[in-house]
Order: sequence, then structure tokens, then C-alpha cells
Amino acid sequence: MTWWDEADGTRLYLLLGFADTAQLAELEQQAREHAAADDSVGTPMFGTNPESADEVALVRAAGYGVAFTRVRMTLELGEPGEVEMPAGIELRPASAGDHRAVFEANSEVFSGRSTGYIQDTFEEFEKDIADDYPDYRLWTLSWVGDKLAGWVVSGIDDTPWVGVRADWRRRGLASALLRANHAQLWENGVREASLWTVAENPTGSVALYESLGYQVVEREPRYRKALTVPSNGSALGT
Repeated sequence: MTWWDEADGTRLYLLLGFADTAQLAELEQQAREHAAADDSVGTPMFGTNPESADEVALVRAAGYGVAFTRVRMTLELGEPGEVEMPAGIELRPASAGDHRAVFEANSEVFSGRSTGYIQDTFEEFEKDIADDYPDYRLWTLSWVGDKLAGWVVSGIDDTPWVGVRADWRRRGLASALLRANHAQLWENGVREASLWTVAENPTGSVALYESLGYQVVEREPRYRKALTVPSNGSALGT
């Protein structure tokens, strides 16, 4: 069992490694006891990630259901053409000086979603960039004046962040940004774009990526079940 707090206030207790109903029940009890003893818990939930058909049947029988589904999508890149940005949008080369703007924009766009988003600290964000996404030639940032409007942060093997602020949605900015990013990837020797998104995203991210030629190559359903902590301090799974 491990646990973390998500941006929407969920305390997720992730239960892994069990082989049968009795072991799952034992892990659930550990999570109940932890939730009852921790005054900082927000909305506690059990979570698990079954892989085989037998594991899915086991957790469904225990009352778990699919909360959301992570999907991996890939695109074989071709030689890029010209990309036209929406009126008023300017692309500028990225640098370390843009870290704070990207961090705050990510927090604004993603933190209210109930699809497992974890809000890192700025220091954690910068460490992730230093470790995994240090090549600013693979970042695509669009601006309206001094305001970051949309962004694609990529590495050689993965694109972890694609976002557009609410005021600039439904203008074709996301598609244009991704095409511009694909051109940058191509120019720097990358021939396949890869990303993870959530099938249930309210912004329709899967449809957006499919419109650009991405295909779903992997699905990871995330199963959850409510965990109720009564006022007497004990904790019950429901």
C-alpha cells in the first residue's frame, strides 16, 4: 500500500501486489486505519491497477469500478509543412526562464480535474525538467503579450504536458501548437511522438490527438472505490 494526495482533494490509497480477496481486504484495512489516524486526509479513496482478466474480476467483485483510463498514443512523424498560428499568438524560443510560467499554467489548467492529477511543488517540477526534459529545442510555447497561452513540453521519448488556457481554447491553438512541436521534434531527429492522456478528459484530448494522426496503443484503466471515515474515527470501505 502507498498513498498520495491529488490536486482535487482526493487521498488515493493505491493497493498492489495482492493475489486474492483476503489479501485485498487486508490492504484495505491498513488503508482504513491510516485514513482514520490522519487528520490531513481529504477525500479518501481505495485505488488499484489490475492487469489480468482475473485481477479485474477480483477487484470488480470487491466493489471497484473504473474511475478513468490512461491511454498512450503515438504518431509516426513525417517531414513537416508550414504551420500557421491563430491571430495574436506568437511562438518564442523556450528557456529556463519560462519554468515558472509553464508551472503556473499547468497548475491552472489541470489542478481541478478528478483524473489523478498530482500538483507537484515548483521545486519538484524543475527537478523533473532537469532530469527528463532539458532540451528546450523540443518545447513549444505560445504567448499573447507576456501571458503564456498554450504550451507543449516534449522530450525525445515523451510529451508530458500539452495545455491551452481557457481564454484561448476553441481557436485551433492546440492543433497548431502540436504541429509546430512535431516540426521541432523532426528537426531534432525525433521520428515518433508519444504521449499519455486520459480518455475521459473533459477537453476531448483523445479526439484532438486522433485528428492529428495519433493512435491509441495502450490503455491503463484506473480502478477506485470510496473509503468512508465515520465521525467516530473508524474507517469503512463502501
